[in-house]
Amino acid sequence: MEEENKKEKEGASFSMQVKEELSNVEGASRHCQLAELAALVLCCGRLVNKKMDDDDENSCINKTLLFESENETVLRKYFTFVQKTFNIELMRVHKELNEQDTKRVLHAIELSEEQPLENCVADSRLLLRNCCRRAFVRGCFLASGSISAPQKGYHFEIVTVSEKRAQQLQQIIRTCGIEAKTVVRKKYHVVYAKEGEQIGDLLSLMEAPKARMNFENIRI
Repeated sequence: MEEENKKEKEGASFSMQVKEELSNVEGASRHCQLAELAALVLCCGRLVNKKMDDDDENSCINKTLLFESENETVLRKYFTFVQKTFNIELMRVHKELNEQDTKRVLHAIELSEEQPLENCVADSRLLLRNCCRRAFVRGCFLASGSISAPQKGYHFEIVTVSEKRAQQLQQIIRTCGIEAKTVVRKKYHVVYAKEGEQIGDLLSLMEAPKARMNFENIRI
């Protein structure tokens, strides 16, 4: 039991190290930043109905973007993008954009406020460049991915809420020359890789050279 707990902690620690490194990668261009932001919003964002006046039954309802994550690294990355890309000041305790800023952000990342975000996939216009595809994978991993410590075994995965989103992510990874598979786990669809070489390539794809070096050293 103690050995199992130790391995579990090692896996969680390695994932945290990778995400901490990725949190400092912002992408050189605005289009890369928007691609990564789209990934974060798709994974952790939710559109909430808000009344203009809570005391007025006839008050019109607007959509606002709420971002939710228990991972401080993910929250920090999201706040950084929103502030630097849109010049929107967002308090950590208040993770909800107002109506005007919601429209600005959704328009920039090619998402519509007319349907729930869980039903959406990334717009292909955001993923035309290889650098943007790398940024998108990075954002998905930050928000809903994990990687086991190489001492424990080889396993990389990103959890998605729909089959369409998993298929899109799998195809994006494949266009970057890396084979990935999908599996259904309860109500989620998981994109994963289990070969050491594939996982090393994914770390490079997401621009985590330190993690790649540590991973390869432990493999050796």
